[in-house]
Amino acid sequence: MNKQVAAEIAEEYIARWCRVAAYEELALMEENGDRDWENVVGRDGEEYKVLLYVLPEAANCLRMVVAVNDRSLRSAIAPLTRDTIMRPDGTYVE
Repeated sequence: MNKQVAAEIAEEYIARWCRVAAYEELALMEENGDRDWENVVGRDGEEYKVLLYVLPEAANCLRMVVAVNDRSLRSAIAPLTRDTIMRPDGTYVE
């Protein structure tokens, strides 16, 4: 897994998710333990698995997590992750 390409993918997905996410939808996703995933091809031509999930955070905030790993899962390398925290009012913690 190329960590630079995985980081680019993770950053793209977290930015896209932040643009369209609504707190209520994230809360429901966290409550149900929902996880979304997608297989993507990086700019290096390799296949990656992108996993999106939500974790509870203090003060009713929600942590949005994007994890990127080698799609084949042959690698023992831990996934590369990016995350951000959304407040109940829909703003993000800096």
